[in-house]
Amino acid sequence: MKILKFKKSSVLLFVLSTILVIGFGSCNKNEMNEDLSTKDQSVTYFLDKVPIKSVKSNSKNAVTDINTLMTNPDDLDDEKINNYLYQLSLATRELIKDANFNQVIIEMAQNSETKTANLLDLEIVAPNYFYAINIKLAENDLSLQTIANDLTHEPIAPNESYPITAVTEHYVPAIFIPNIESVNASLQPIISPNIEVDSRDDESIEDNIIAWFYQTQNDSSVTEIMLSEETVENTTNPIFLLDNAVTTLATEQDLNFTPYISEREIAAAGSTTGTRSFSSYEHSIESQSYRYESGWSGKSEFTVTAIRIDPNDTNHLVYQTNSGTYKTWQNISDIKKNEIGTLRYNWRYHASDWQPWSNPWTPNIIQTGVNMVFWNTFERDWNRSEKALGTCEANNSTIYLKGNMKYSDNWYTWIPSTSQIHYTRFQWLDSDWAHWNNSWKAKFRLWKVYI
Repeated sequence: MKILKFKKSSVLLFVLSTILVIGFGSCNKNEMNEDLSTKDQSVTYFLDKVPIKSVKSNSKNAVTDINTLMTNPDDLDDEKINNYLYQLSLATRELIKDANFNQVIIEMAQNSETKTANLLDLEIVAPNYFYAINIKLAENDLSLQTIANDLTHEPIAPNESYPITAVTEHYVPAIFIPNIESVNASLQPIISPNIEVDSRDDESIEDNIIAWFYQTQNDSSVTEIMLSEETVENTTNPIFLLDNAVTTLATEQDLNFTPYISEREIAAAGSTTGTRSFSSYEHSIESQSYRYESGWSGKSEFTVTAIRIDPNDTNHLVYQTNSGTYKTWQNISDIKKNEIGTLRYNWRYHASDWQPWSNPWTPNIIQTGVNMVFWNTFERDWNRSEKALGTCEANNSTIYLKGNMKYSDNWYTWIPSTSQIHYTRFQWLDSDWAHWNNSWKAKFRLWKVYI
């Protein structure tokens, strides 16, 4: 794997200018390390519901070398970003022994739209940590700013008919805390370069990532484990995932776009016994070009996100969890690599019979006094911060569709700037029984059902 290098002179000039700006003057590296080593022994070294799973699977052929797992010959920008996140994790991980650093990162994430702490903001919020990270990065001819300048990604297989799909994506270096709502800030964090393990021959570790923790304050080396979404949902240890993040979930709106779903067809009628609602059934990822998965993983998580705006300007989450609460997304199905390009079939609730319905014939007009359900589909990665899937308006209310994705182009159905005009057409579903919602990336069919 190619490790990116920068001219040492430019990095050293950047670090020296940083020292002058933040007022450290002649403070040397040893003095800074002494200043940062926490004197307040308030970090509690205890793992809450975190199983210690070695980065090895049941497969004898599993790749465990992190430098190999970072590679991606099909997407060199992805490989580049993987390397940057790895370097950031190495430069940051010793700081998690500092209780004050942990508190700063947690508070930054709590005040963020995307549960992330933008590491560039440390220059103002906590310049001593900004300087400490840069000192570590400079050992590899890097800095936070040089990484940020190159934290870009070219969309894979853009559609030449829509130039917006070819726009270069720009990100900021950040720490994403997926369990921010439940963290115990006094517990030791678990930090991760956000590199997925090799699960090709072992579905039991699908979507696990490599993570590290210190067993005691005095440890000089980390313990390496696998971390799953289930563990993150159950633990109160702060989970610090290095990530390429965005700074806002707002997107532009293209109301002049011609809707993909203007064509209608009559579907076979079904039973009318029960309560009317609406569900999805047929769906697909159309091409291997849009398999937004690591080459070391198995299945694509084809997922839908939706928000309803009711006639009284109130926003509602649509999908219910097992505990009875509501969330913004719902898994449609996990699609294997060899299933891409073929239709899949899986009934999933989409919406209830919320009336009055929106007007399906005037997509370019912001509607009022009706129920609007805005949605999009995407490749969900639990370990990645949220990216924008569309800004939508109705009834004097604005909502932001979003999804946990590695890259902003990992949507499937609607170009995010066109989500406003691609709301659910309830009247067409009622009269036609079903309706295709297709793009060049994916197919997604909604049905009227009675349950």
